[in-house]
Amino acid sequence: MFGQKLKELRSSKNRTQQQLADYLGISRAAYSHFENSRNDPDRETIVKLADYFNVSTDYLLGRENREYQNPESKSQTVAAHIDEDVSEEEMEDILNYIEFIRQKHKKE
Repeated sequence: MFGQKLKELRSSKNRTQQQLADYLGISRAAYSHFENSRNDPDRETIVKLADYFNVSTDYLLGRENREYQNPESKSQTVAAHIDEDVSEEEMEDILNYIEFIRQKHKKE
């Protein structure tokens, strides 16, 4: 189950096994073994993967069926796509707007 979820997440982000291996600091073959369920990653690697894909470790491990984004990860994801000159106040406005849009779509 872990390997399948990992492969689905990687594919959904249009990433290669080599890109993930580089991010984790391992060989492509070692990463491939995770996706093919030949080897299990250690705790630190699971956490890194969850952070990379912005999902919970429980989601990766098959303990819950839905992806999860915690507030810190959400702001980090937004921050990664915004110019460094954005103030704290502007960042808060952006996050509030994102939440507004999500709530609007839930009501529809």
